[in-house]
Amino acid sequence: MPKKPPATTSVEEKLDEIVLRLKHLDRRDRLRTIGGFFRGVIGLIPIAVLLLSVWYFYEHGDELLAKIAQQAAEQAASVTQQGAGSFMEQFEGLLGR
Repeated sequence: MPKKPPATTSVEEKLDEIVLRLKHLDRRDRLRTIGGFFRGVIGLIPIAVLLLSVWYFYEHGDELLAKIAQQAAEQAASVTQQGAGSFMEQFEGLLGR
């Protein structure tokens, strides 16, 4: 329950109390404004990362796709070579060579 001011307070004391409460509210609002600014800046970071990655893929997308295709072809060739080698060994074993 809020404290009630004494009944014998003067107008000046009441005004001083109002000014004091307004100063506290002003300080709190200033801190909330600063905090909101920093939260907003931090909230912009993912958007900036998204835009930069979209730009990078737009500029270098063909290079990335070519590199991925080349690596996939190399891996497929090595797997095929390993698989074919063991298949040939098994086939030769069946033939008795």
